[in-house]
Amino acid sequence: MKKRILFIIALIMIISTIIRTLIVGVSFISFSNHIIENQTALIADIIKEVKDKNKFLTLIKKSGPIKNIEILPGIKNEIIYDMKHKIIVSFAPYNQVNSLKIEYVGNKYFQKFSNAIIQLITIAFISLILIILIVNYFLTPYLEILEKIKISTEKILNGNFKYKINTKLKGEAKDFVHSYNDFINKLDDSFGVIEKKYTSLIEKPPGKNPLVDAKETIEQLADIFKFKRVIEDDLNEQIILKRIITVIKNFNIKHYALIGIDNNEKKVFFSQNEGDICCDIMENPLECRAYRLKHPINSRDYENLCAFHICKNEYFCIPFSVEGNFTGILKIMYEKENENILKNIPYIKAYLKETSSIIESKYTLELLKKQSIKDPLTTLYNRRYMEEILPQIFASAKRRNTKIGFLMIDIDYFKKVNDTYGHDAGDKVLQTVSNIILNSIRESDVAVRFGGEEFLIILTDLNSKEDLLNAAEKIRQKVEKTKFNAGKETIKKTISIGASMFPDDCQKPWECIKFSDLALYKAKNSGRNRVIVFDEKLKKEANY
Repeated sequence: MKKRILFIIALIMIISTIIRTLIVGVSFISFSNHIIENQTALIADIIKEVKDKNKFLTLIKKSGPIKNIEILPGIKNEIIYDMKHKIIVSFAPYNQVNSLKIEYVGNKYFQKFSNAIIQLITIAFISLILIILIVNYFLTPYLEILEKIKISTEKILNGNFKYKINTKLKGEAKDFVHSYNDFINKLDDSFGVIEKKYTSLIEKPPGKNPLVDAKETIEQLADIFKFKRVIEDDLNEQIILKRIITVIKNFNIKHYALIGIDNNEKKVFFSQNEGDICCDIMENPLECRAYRLKHPINSRDYENLCAFHICKNEYFCIPFSVEGNFTGILKIMYEKENENILKNIPYIKAYLKETSSIIESKYTLELLKKQSIKDPLTTLYNRRYMEEILPQIFASAKRRNTKIGFLMIDIDYFKKVNDTYGHDAGDKVLQTVSNIILNSIRESDVAVRFGGEEFLIILTDLNSKEDLLNAAEKIRQKVEKTKFNAGKETIKKTISIGASMFPDDCQKPWECIKFSDLALYKAKNSGRNRVIVFDEKLKKEANY
């Protein structure tokens, strides 16, 4: 900056010197022209009055300043400076047809003119040197402050707040330097706090430019905060996991797998993948290294780190919400040359970290809700859930004008199993029959453990009693063909089924259940291992 300022000062001085020289030269020539014109006119007037003109001309030629004088034909009025021959030629009108030409000796004139120009340039050059020295002496300390501020600013932009400036100046300049250094110290303290805060939330190695890193990280933290606020209001963990997939795609990740594992039942309840993940994690999630160790797995840490990964591509596996009822596993696969994905891994981990507690909370609440409406032994719904869902099923059937079937099921001679083989064997029988029921009905149907060894099945969208009977017979025959484990022995069991249909037999939910129970009573009294469909005769037999 100092060189630039001095150069500008020198340029201004040179231009001003040139302008002054031109002005002086023009003024000098203008003054000379005026004198020469007057002298030429005077000589012309004298010649006109002299009688012996030739003698007078000869006399004038012998004078020192005039080298030659003559009268020429033609009218001409000008002055010519001939530096080559060191003469000044002046033409002036003599009469109406002739001009007077006078050649003046110009040695002294040109010498004075040159001396004047040289003196002018010399004075300008000396002035320039003096001005530069004075400016350099007084301006340099201020320019040094500016240079140091420039260096300090460049270092700040690169995240270095340690560079301080100093000066030998006193007064306001010294106060300014102190104020600037105080500002840098406060900026350093503030950035240190900010950096400490965001690095505690995102495990990210420092980059080349801390300020750029801080800007990028804070923007990501703002997005994570907004994401967290959104998922807090989501209904369940399934929706949250789908939102996480959206986040993954926003980071331009094309090969991934996301799974949710129920830690209680040790099974996958959510899974979604895209692209080639080069791994059978979807088939063997419980054997996943990240799931077992509960910490991230980076393929760059060790060759062939995970036995289930079958490709040469790099991968990163991140477990989240590793404690409690739920654990999620995110596997990301990328090419070795794609470093941008590695750059975004800390942000993805931060998303998962901030959402883990919410996912775990919602999953646990959902689990508690399921446990409250399901029988723990058979995993069938309990009577509490049946009471909640029946009004909805009936409302839907009436709205769509469809039929509902009710199957009341009882295991024949179940008490003998408990008495003969023990309650563990009885529980096994209950579980096996429950599995047969679940595998024999549709997802839209509802299976309920009604009590003890009794089950109630609600079949939706039936067309006729024939459909009802076929569904009941299918379950009865499967149970009849099944061999049940009873300790070291295997036994055979049968079931009795009573059936009723809305709106053919009944108009109210509990009326339908009651009628299917009457039909079950008839099936048991008729020899068991059979299906009885309700009809009006049963009401009379039961005095209903």
